[in-house]
Amino acid sequence: MVHGRITGLALLAVVGVFVGQPAMGAVACSSPSQVSPSQVSFSAWRTQADFRTGELTEGVQIQDVNGRAALTLRRGSDSGSWTSPVRRPQSGIGDLVPSWQARTPGDSWIEIRLSVQVADHWSAWYQMGNWSFDSNTTPRTSINGQKDADGKIYTDTYVPGANGAPTAYRLRAVLHAAAQDRPEVFAMAATTSSLTGAQGTSATTMKETVELAVPPFSQMIHTGEFPAYGGGGAVWCSPTSTAMLLAYWNTGPSRHDLAGLGPDEVFDSHGRRDPEVDWAALHTWDVAYSGTGNWPFNTAYASAYGLDGSVRQYESLQDVENWILRKVPVAASIAWDNTDDRTDNDLDSASIPRSGGHLLVVSGFTSTGDVIVADPAAPSNDTVRRVYDRGQFERNWLTGSTGTTYVVHPLRNGLSQQ
Repeated sequence: MVHGRITGLALLAVVGVFVGQPAMGAVACSSPSQVSPSQVSFSAWRTQADFRTGELTEGVQIQDVNGRAALTLRRGSDSGSWTSPVRRPQSGIGDLVPSWQARTPGDSWIEIRLSVQVADHWSAWYQMGNWSFDSNTTPRTSINGQKDADGKIYTDTYVPGANGAPTAYRLRAVLHAAAQDRPEVFAMAATTSSLTGAQGTSATTMKETVELAVPPFSQMIHTGEFPAYGGGGAVWCSPTSTAMLLAYWNTGPSRHDLAGLGPDEVFDSHGRRDPEVDWAALHTWDVAYSGTGNWPFNTAYASAYGLDGSVRQYESLQDVENWILRKVPVAASIAWDNTDDRTDNDLDSASIPRSGGHLLVVSGFTSTGDVIVADPAAPSNDTVRRVYDRGQFERNWLTGSTGTTYVVHPLRNGLSQQ
């Protein structure tokens, strides 16, 4: 059974960017201290000073909105854009995933675009998604069919084309008004990775067991709900994980919001249990992908509730331990297969036999470094908590998604700069 999400990185092995891997593509090194230069990067623009380093078209301005810097449209402007300064990661770009934080009242919406520098030229502007929270008039969607010699877009992920790996990139946010409704963009970000090989399991930094109180949600108890949005169950791992992160931070949809979920025969027969999961699924649905597993759509959804959410990639579980010690759980994308003849892609005691791409929440670590998770693929809320072997988990996380995580936490400077 393929579980949850197979989008950008799931196809890397198919196109030959990374050779000989079982599921979703790249392999990773073990510890940041063993990698020079860093093979992952993360850049974000979120302050007025940050936004001023970019280029504004005439229709866009930088304002303070409730204490946060924001890109907004000027009065009388229906659209406009902000373009980031050039970013040059320390190593080449093997893949890139953007993320953003925005408010899109009414029918307003935003577009996210990406251009990369390959050799002596800049690529065309790839469309990395059209996004709005409610997706009323303009569908929330990735853009299919984008491929040329400079790269290819797999739903939410850029990978290099025949011309080779880029050395730099730029992001662009295009804001679109609808009647009197105007969007606000609070942050733009991108994570890149050039990981190419595994070097064993990282040493744990834990001195004692630390486990965060993440509310447990099972995606499986939603099987058959809202078929127009995937039908719950096996394909809702990403919004279920995102819903757990929101619940941990005591935020998310209001009771009024949840009461407004439309009638659904199966949902009603289930007693409309854990409606936060259904709400998240309906608000992360990607029309072109026909799923809820678009990575930045999930972090943008979480950010709509006043949190700082971004997609990030890491080189080892030591980076995740750093978040857990700061009391921040993260969602991780992992792939494994216990059904084949191989043993180097196993995950003992896994919730399901195999997955080509699955999101779960890392909620802690044991004193010996094994990974405590809230795994939404468990059959019930009572069985969501699990402990996975560190070596197996780290390998399958790095191999499956080049260490991709959802990092979601309150807007605190100390956390945002991590």
